[in-house]
Amino acid sequence: MNIKNSFGSKTEFVELNANDIKKIKQSKNMLTDDTRPIPKNERDWSTKNYINLWTGILVSIPVYMMASSLLSIGMTWYEALFVCVFGHTLVLIPSILLGHFGTKYGASFPVLSKMVFGPKGTSIPTLIRAFMGCLWFGIQSWVGGVALDSIIGVIVPVWSNLSIHGIISFVIFMIFNIYIGYHGSKAIKYLEDFSAPVLIILSAVVIIWALYVCGGFSGIFSTEVAGSSTSEFWKLFFPSLTAMIAFDSTIALNFSDFTRHAKNQKSQAIGQLIGTPIMTAFIVFVGICGTAGSEVAFGEAFWDPSILVAQFTNPIIVIVFSIFIILATLTTNVACNLASAGVIFSTIFSKYIKYKNAIIVVGFIGLVFMPWKLVANPNSYVYLINGTLAVLLGPITGICMAAYWVQYKTKLKVADLYIQDKGDYYYHNGWNIRAISILICTSLAILICKYISGLAWIYDSSYLIGCIVAFSLYCVVNLKRK
Repeated sequence: MNIKNSFGSKTEFVELNANDIKKIKQSKNMLTDDTRPIPKNERDWSTKNYINLWTGILVSIPVYMMASSLLSIGMTWYEALFVCVFGHTLVLIPSILLGHFGTKYGASFPVLSKMVFGPKGTSIPTLIRAFMGCLWFGIQSWVGGVALDSIIGVIVPVWSNLSIHGIISFVIFMIFNIYIGYHGSKAIKYLEDFSAPVLIILSAVVIIWALYVCGGFSGIFSTEVAGSSTSEFWKLFFPSLTAMIAFDSTIALNFSDFTRHAKNQKSQAIGQLIGTPIMTAFIVFVGICGTAGSEVAFGEAFWDPSILVAQFTNPIIVIVFSIFIILATLTTNVACNLASAGVIFSTIFSKYIKYKNAIIVVGFIGLVFMPWKLVANPNSYVYLINGTLAVLLGPITGICMAAYWVQYKTKLKVADLYIQDKGDYYYHNGWNIRAISILICTSLAILICKYISGLAWIYDSSYLIGCIVAFSLYCVVNLKRK
């Protein structure tokens, strides 16, 4: 399969025709208003929209926090910058390759997953992805809620006297996220397009503040948190790189949810290639500046920007910083977590729940995860959460790429994508046993390595190794099958 030609200017769109729809309706199927392919004439996302999307995703509090948390565990500013940019850029490989499916077939990730794992087997990877979305939705809603609480506290001083003011702010911010996600892809597109330039301006304000309190770039880079090193960079490198990759790997896996709106393949591919590395470097630098600035201004390096905001007494600074946190959280949270999980739930349980109701379910599950406990310290945030996610996400991604690009060479029977009781993607009673066996065995083997001292490095590189191993195994077993 010639990958280069697959992203040519003359995009090959495969759409449902009358015969396909007739065939689908004669069988048990997953064709609904939520899963129906988007027609070519309704696709309006250009290169600019994908740059804006990645700006909204990456100019975010989680990336800021991961950059500053790398400083807190002993990396220098340039080591943290390299790890973050390298990790987020590597994720473009599956993001663009799996995004190709969305543009070509106008379909979402649950449809891709069903094609790969079978109509019954798909419940395993899709529910894993959905619950990860719920987890991250809760975490980011908590961070945004803290920022909202700071704004309200400045405007209404008596607010802080309420014993549950933090919980109320958290719930208000969560409801606002749900409201945007409830209105679907058009609302998300508008949010990203509006927020991108505002986020860049507000990020620049953080840099200017850090330059002021530190006395210039030399002052920032010479602070203890930015300039000191544990001299254990390579020991920290692989688990940190895996954590960086794991953050974007959730959105990379289901990026077809967004590329199904693309005008052509070049729009989504070029938009991602431009937006991701540049915006990653930018927000990482903002995180470095914010963390270093907090050390000089307050005598302590704060890795969580919501805690940093609480240190200021100037109401204007509190409001500006808090707006940055809120907007940066919204753009990532709605697109990557809320909407993606909602699409999955509304597809898997299409008989019982529609997309709009699924959005509410995601919000409830995010609350159950108790996110305030998950962001208690940088080690748990970077290694426990992201490291565990990577064990599962790597193999799932590798199998999806192998199936779409190697096994089927991107040539799929569009009607069979939606049929659930027969067809080319029904496999063995609805289960692709090969794919599921590889997923379970690869993930389990990597997890076991965590507890074997000589093999711990495999777990530390779980996403990359899991993706490569699962991709290779799936290719081998299907070549033998032929």
